[in-house]
Amino acid sequence: MKQSIILGALFALALSAASQPLLAEDMPAWQIALQGQLLAEKQCNLNYLTNVKVQELGAITSVEARAHCINGQAYDVRSMSGTTKFDIRECGMSVC
Repeated sequence: MKQSIILGALFALALSAASQPLLAEDMPAWQIALQGQLLAEKQCNLNYLTNVKVQELGAITSVEARAHCINGQAYDVRSMSGTTKFDIRECGMSVC
């Protein structure tokens, strides 16, 4: 009985940890830059990313992804120039 309570508590803890957004120390530099840009330009607190495509060509890293905000908004983001400045476009409901 005691063991099942402990296992249940550990499962609940693991589940809550998995549902939390990533902490900054767990994210690559481009993701930290994207998070800041989304907050500044779109008032979007980044919750998670989907369809992430990262390609490295020498010193240049290009990134494409769909950013999902805590408030339910979604944006297609792209950085093709190798900089941390992203092109952010609202994701249409028919496409998402």
